[in-house]
Amino acid sequence: MMQNILSRAIRRHNLSSAVRAHPQFQNGQPNILPEYITLNVRCFNSTTMDRSASMIDTDMTESSEKFMLILGKPGGGKGTISSKILKDFPGMEHVSTGDILRQHVREETDLGKEAKAYMDRGDLVPDDVMIRLVLDDSMSALENGKHLLLDGFPRTIEQAVALDESIDVEVVVDLNIPTDTIVERIADRWIHPASGRVYNYSYNPPIHHGKDDESGEDLIQRADDKPKTVRKRLDAYDKVTSPLIQYYEEKGVLKTFSGTQSDKIYPDVKEWLSKMGLN
Repeated sequence: MMQNILSRAIRRHNLSSAVRAHPQFQNGQPNILPEYITLNVRCFNSTTMDRSASMIDTDMTESSEKFMLILGKPGGGKGTISSKILKDFPGMEHVSTGDILRQHVREETDLGKEAKAYMDRGDLVPDDVMIRLVLDDSMSALENGKHLLLDGFPRTIEQAVALDESIDVEVVVDLNIPTDTIVERIADRWIHPASGRVYNYSYNPPIHHGKDDESGEDLIQRADDKPKTVRKRLDAYDKVTSPLIQYYEEKGVLKTFSGTQSDKIYPDVKEWLSKMGLN
């Protein structure tokens, strides 16, 4: 089914090659705005273009790049599952919006300067700026036929709707880990503040209880890792993410995987992703 979907993600990918030579594109770097993309997609779908509609359809059908999103509660194994996906699916490239944002700010790109202006005022970076960052960073990967694993965006239904104006998220993995399991897992985590070494009494305990293996100094538990704080954070996640899960469920692109251990959940995730046409 997924191979037959003519996604907007692919339309924009195919469009990019055609418009890079446009005078509004300086030094091969597009100033990608949602309005500009929408306008050019309309033109791209028009028969007034040099290429015929049938040729365009052929290109889109042959393209198979997909945007994928992974959802999961903090401490629910999302990072572990993502790492396994990237290892088993070499055609997948990881796109972390947090990393992209920091890179653009550090390199003082135009988008980075725009984002930094909001950050310096203590404001959240607007959704449209984040989407432009994702599109800008994704272009080269799409041109190389890569799938994209989006990490950290969208987080809310509003962001999902805004993102949908520019690309199609076609595959969504939802990790449903019981809250009690996560609370127990995180509550077992203790750190050595001087070195940053992390211990977990469930699977990586210190040799001596409460003491760092190398220095013998006391371990501490971060305030964010205390059970009451963890439950509050997970409750907030559920409230924000439930509409997002429903949104992608209604689009028919989301599958939920339930369990308590990543190693037992992942084989099912891998099987489903293979069926969805990832490689």
